[in-house]
Amino acid sequence: MPTFPRPRWPRSARQAKGHAILVAVILWIVAAVVSFTGTSDRGIAGPLKGADFVQFYTLGHLASADRIAPMYDPALFHQAQAELLPESAREIYPPVYPPQAALLFAPVTGLSYQGALLIWSVITIAGYALIVWSAWRPVADCLPDRTFVLAAAAAFPPFWSLILHGQITVILLLAFWAGWLALERHRHWLAGFAFGLLAIKPQFGLPLAVVVLVCGEWAMLAGALTSVAAQAAAVGLTLGSEAFTAFAANIPTTIAYADLLESKPFMSHSLRALTRLTPNWIGLPLWATLAGIVLWYTVRAWKSDAPIRVRLGVVILAATLVNPHVIIYDLTVLALPLVWFGSFMQEPARAREARLYWTAVYWLFVLTFMPTAAAIGLQASVFVMVGLLILVSRAIQADAQTLTLADARIAA
Repeated sequence: MPTFPRPRWPRSARQAKGHAILVAVILWIVAAVVSFTGTSDRGIAGPLKGADFVQFYTLGHLASADRIAPMYDPALFHQAQAELLPESAREIYPPVYPPQAALLFAPVTGLSYQGALLIWSVITIAGYALIVWSAWRPVADCLPDRTFVLAAAAAFPPFWSLILHGQITVILLLAFWAGWLALERHRHWLAGFAFGLLAIKPQFGLPLAVVVLVCGEWAMLAGALTSVAAQAAAVGLTLGSEAFTAFAANIPTTIAYADLLESKPFMSHSLRALTRLTPNWIGLPLWATLAGIVLWYTVRAWKSDAPIRVRLGVVILAATLVNPHVIIYDLTVLALPLVWFGSFMQEPARAREARLYWTAVYWLFVLTFMPTAAAIGLQASVFVMVGLLILVSRAIQADAQTLTLADARIAA
């Protein structure tokens, strides 16, 4: 059984709700100050507003102008970025996103940087709110405190970071959410089509790929392939095949310099952040071994009779753990499994596990925000995420054993 710190707080759900409300207020006051103060495109503290959004803004302009070569040439990309936004000249962004991202942001042409960032932030906030609300509604009987759910969603540090960075994780959240809705209706092809949206950050699709192949989810596979083909067709018709060849040619460089993308250890939250602390000849095999264990838990959960939202929640949690490149804002996808696991653990048969679960969730919030990497080299949130995977997986297996015993008694 995983072990967690024994905090002196929160002593009750009411106190935890108070903490969530307080943290949400503080975080979003800070976000407002960062977003709406300072000179021009830089915030009051100096960093570029939206941080990562400048690369999507640049990709959109390049796609709109049909300038394919600069999209995946680091020097040309930076030159185009500095021409569009002179204040960003000191920031360097490696061109790692597939052509779909460029096509998605092509409509920003004609908008100022801050105007485009504001629109994307509003879309992200509205999408996040809708998705969390939709995920909570079916389990509201087990999690009846609406204020607590909304406050916790607003206080989730990865979501706050997502808005400050202007990143695109909401697309991943949308893919998992839409796939869940389809699976609940037994529409596996549509679920696979939705999961195909993960192609914009394909490393998040590894656990799903394993589940599909091991468990024979061929309808999901067909849907995902159709989705990727549709995206490829859209890119091919608008940007031409050159966009794919340029992207493919840049992949070896991206892999070779992958560690440079993790230049800030306090923002990295996956098993690779742990194994990267060891020499490469140990780190890669260790990562593969740990990823294999996580994937084993994932396949076992998928084969169980647990509710589909719980099984998919395990897949999403596994997607963050085995992903070699997870920055804090990408953990926004955990908003779905945290809600679904919460309702699952609240069932009467799991009173003891429920207390442990909510303690772990509380500390996940704390440790995604607290820079423990400054002291120990990595974010302690990784250990809590592993603990959550083990805790939920054991609860799923305990249910399976209970059902087996019940069936045996009936047969006897």
